[in-house]
Amino acid sequence: MKRRVRYFIGKWFGAGDWKVQRMVSRAEVVSFDIFDTLVKRNVKVPEDVHREVEKKFFEKTGVKLDHYQRHRVEAEREARREERGEETSLEEIFRHMRGIPEAYKGMLLRLEEEAEVGICCPRQRVKRFYQMAKKKKKPILITSDMYLRETVIRRILKRCGYGGFERLYLSSSYGLCKSTGTIYDVIKKDYPLRKGKLLHIGDHVKSDFWMARKKGIKACLIDGQEINLKYWKRRKKGDFRYEKLFSFMNNHTGNPHSEAASIGYEILGPMLLGYCMWMKEKTQKDSIDKIFFLSREGKLLQEAFGILYPECRIPQHYLSVSRQSLLVPLLADVSDFDGLIETIKCYFHVPVLKTIQTVCLLDEREFKVGLAQIGLGEDADIYGIPDSKKEAVFSLIKKLGKERFLQQKSYVEKYLKENDFTGNVAIADIGWAGTMQNALQKYRKGTDTVIHGYYFGVRNLENDRYYQGFHRKGYFFEPGRNEDYDLMTRFTQGILELLFLNKTGSVQAYGTRQEGDGDGQSVIPLLAEAEYGGREGEFIDEVQRAALRFLRLARKDFILEKNLEMKAKDAMEAYANFAVYPNLSSLQVFEDFNFVDGNVRKVLPEHSIFYYLLHIGELKQEVNRSICKIFLLKKFFKVRFPYFQLLKWMVVKLDMKSEYRKKYFSQ
Repeated sequence: MKRRVRYFIGKWFGAGDWKVQRMVSRAEVVSFDIFDTLVKRNVKVPEDVHREVEKKFFEKTGVKLDHYQRHRVEAEREARREERGEETSLEEIFRHMRGIPEAYKGMLLRLEEEAEVGICCPRQRVKRFYQMAKKKKKPILITSDMYLRETVIRRILKRCGYGGFERLYLSSSYGLCKSTGTIYDVIKKDYPLRKGKLLHIGDHVKSDFWMARKKGIKACLIDGQEINLKYWKRRKKGDFRYEKLFSFMNNHTGNPHSEAASIGYEILGPMLLGYCMWMKEKTQKDSIDKIFFLSREGKLLQEAFGILYPECRIPQHYLSVSRQSLLVPLLADVSDFDGLIETIKCYFHVPVLKTIQTVCLLDEREFKVGLAQIGLGEDADIYGIPDSKKEAVFSLIKKLGKERFLQQKSYVEKYLKENDFTGNVAIADIGWAGTMQNALQKYRKGTDTVIHGYYFGVRNLENDRYYQGFHRKGYFFEPGRNEDYDLMTRFTQGILELLFLNKTGSVQAYGTRQEGDGDGQSVIPLLAEAEYGGREGEFIDEVQRAALRFLRLARKDFILEKNLEMKAKDAMEAYANFAVYPNLSSLQVFEDFNFVDGNVRKVLPEHSIFYYLLHIGELKQEVNRSICKIFLLKKFFKVRFPYFQLLKWMVVKLDMKSEYRKKYFSQ
């Protein structure tokens, strides 16, 4: 009830940015509260600091303290009740602590001071007002009711970038408080100004607003509990780890911020953090010799991993490969049409012969003429070709491409050798079916190379002998674990992959270049033209910059230590709120966006559902090629509805899948 009353009072009397700026401009001296005003703790409530202290104490000593948080809270309550002054101190609190051996109290006190320094971060909104006052050369006072020593408070202020203040008024130093108004009497005595020229800014209704005004000081009340996050929700029964992450993100997000920055900071950043923490643990457990980040999504993964673990001694490389550059050369060893289809099956979401010509880079005119002689067209369904014509189609493909297939195979093998792709290696990629891992294992067959695939997710191929014995792991999901996340990413796959976009073109094939003045030649990737630029490219650049900014902040923070386990559920939360259970505002982000995957198509359908009901053929095409089925349904019907559950029911219960998925996937 008290919190609710405080909320409404804060809303009624609280000041917006423009009002605060005006009040700072008119004041001659500006006083700022500290906690929840100038700085924020990266915890849900201040008492959560005690849990961090307990954890640190155990890490340092191996001693488990029973009910430490409760003892600490009770000690503070008793110290405040028994001490004669208006404020107590941390030393007095620990003197009143029961249930904890005396020998431990000194270390616990120091750990709490270190924790308080470590968990604090500047509140960016208020920091702008502080800098404004400083720029205008107004004397700045720091005024706080706090039991911490002045030296600790000064460390917190310095860490958060607050310098140049004139005086520090702490209840722990003066024995006087804002809550009783007595410390304001001291300030007024030190700064005898005309009425209204001394301004105090704080978040507490009684201490920072009513008491300051009662003492004749102009007061500005700001919301100390504002929520800046768009895609994260505070859970009613959130666990401690989640609440720490929520508080950290809420305290560090810029405000105001763009839609792209919100997506990067709140969605992509936590996903990268969770994945990198997980991968670091797996590489150690599996005794990995080298890590190879596969192009193109791997570029962002490599940068993220480097930010979080610059001290990692495992050699890391960026490997320029693609499904096309690895799979097409393997056709050199294929002996029949079915083997060809099996090798490049990942491209047959659009199962027509034209797809083979495009993927294999065959001469378009010769391929078309050759098919006509067989009695087929480019749009013939691959799975519907009569057995009597398969051999002729296969011979045509071999005739047009075999020489190139053999050359490219030798280039791939040389490229892997030049990059020292040997030993116990890890490959890092966004994942799904493990197609490139399968290809790489074929190239390294007969060598001592063992490949471990670490992916965002692993999907299960049905009855596929090539995937037996694979070392594949998925952070968010894998067969038999978190299978709902598999469906979530499947129904929104294009949106997720857009967030990882690298604006260099995909690797189409390999060539060679002369090395120095010698006779040696090295293999180089030949890139297709970049698919994205302009609006889409700028948007994704901003998303990724915000995600990497989040990781840099996380690395420096006391709370988000490198050994923290970040559950997939927490890392997936914001993405689910954005893409799996979207509002119309999520769709507006991608209005008129193109998605390029061989063909250029719109992220969202171009017409309304009424148009498509009159053009059923176009509707079927739109559904089949949609990169985000949930967005498609939301665009059509607009109303709040459990679209994910509907699609899940259609896929799992009614078996409504594409022919490609029915043929190759178990789910």
